[in-house]
Amino acid sequence: MNETSPLTTKRAIALGSGNNSDSSQGDADVEQHHLSKRPRLDESFEPSENMPGSEDHQVNDNDEDADIEDEDMVLSEVHINPKNGRADGRFITSIFHLGRSVQRTIPDSISENPVSREDVTWDYAVEIEHAMGTPLMGVGSQVWMGGFLLMDWMVNIKDQLLGSVVMELGAGTGLASIALCIATDIERVFCTDYSTEILSNCERNITRNSQHEWSDSQPSSQLDNRVLVRRYNWLMPDPLDTVDDPLDWYNWTPQDREEWRSKGAFIVAADVIYDDSLTDALITSLETLLAEPLPESHPRYSIGRVAYLSMEKRYNFSVEQLDVVAQAHDYFVQQIANSKVIEARRVDCSEIDQYCDYVRSKDLELYRVTILSSGHPSGPPP
Repeated sequence: MNETSPLTTKRAIALGSGNNSDSSQGDADVEQHHLSKRPRLDESFEPSENMPGSEDHQVNDNDEDADIEDEDMVLSEVHINPKNGRADGRFITSIFHLGRSVQRTIPDSISENPVSREDVTWDYAVEIEHAMGTPLMGVGSQVWMGGFLLMDWMVNIKDQLLGSVVMELGAGTGLASIALCIATDIERVFCTDYSTEILSNCERNITRNSQHEWSDSQPSSQLDNRVLVRRYNWLMPDPLDTVDDPLDWYNWTPQDREEWRSKGAFIVAADVIYDDSLTDALITSLETLLAEPLPESHPRYSIGRVAYLSMEKRYNFSVEQLDVVAQAHDYFVQQIANSKVIEARRVDCSEIDQYCDYVRSKDLELYRVTILSSGHPSGPPP
């Protein structure tokens, strides 16, 4: 029997369970379904009038306590022992370390008998505002382990990313999108999610990290231009084909859509597999995105677009199977194997160098997804 992943809850819940949505729903029903399923921040987390996310959020603890008193609470393993955190109501700002760690021995001169101690330094320290415990529908406002594996992989293949445009699906806090721009030479990341509250938090995190000097080659002022926060609803027939709305700060512009279609070579997502109906919609979106060929002038034209999905198996007891199983993960593997358009192959993570400060669990997995008709290998190199 498999061990369960470390997960703290108020009451036991099944992260991977979910019912298929009714394909006959209208657009309004689809959007409401996504709101109830897609991770989002608390409703009191409102964007400012002129620019979403430009002002600090205000939290009414009494209202929140009343709203979530009877709801199951989920806490990511990442946040059990947050490092360098600053609390702000139910939110906390934490530091996440990236790059290569360097150990050095430094003297401890405070004690009467000074001894040496080990000090670890990293290339980058990314500051991220995130929620702590949330109801299931709000888990996107937390940081999850799958994001670190995704960042490890993308840094490992950074030579292939030079000048590329990347789209992150279900970006949550925006940590992976920000890290990609800091640690690689990609041209741009479209950091996408559905909820306005989550997108606003992404914007704040980008602004927060734009204030740092990362390196001489990548001035911090470029972060705002290299990470664009955009709305992407998997449950819509064509999430990129949005109606131009000047009131929607996160709407895709015609220039955005053209840049993606002409330059977008990579799609990434971390820990977005937890609800079966959303998994179905994600696979449909991947089929659409990957099926569109790159222009012949693109250096990766012969390879085509590629998606990388990282996830952590989360185990729950199955009454049907009378065993502890990773239901959401298994459903994803089964459904993508049934696709007539795309295929997924698991990447061997044992050969991936680690660039993030975390403990890599055996339950973390990475999948490379490509179009079936491409005829290209589905494993490394990318």
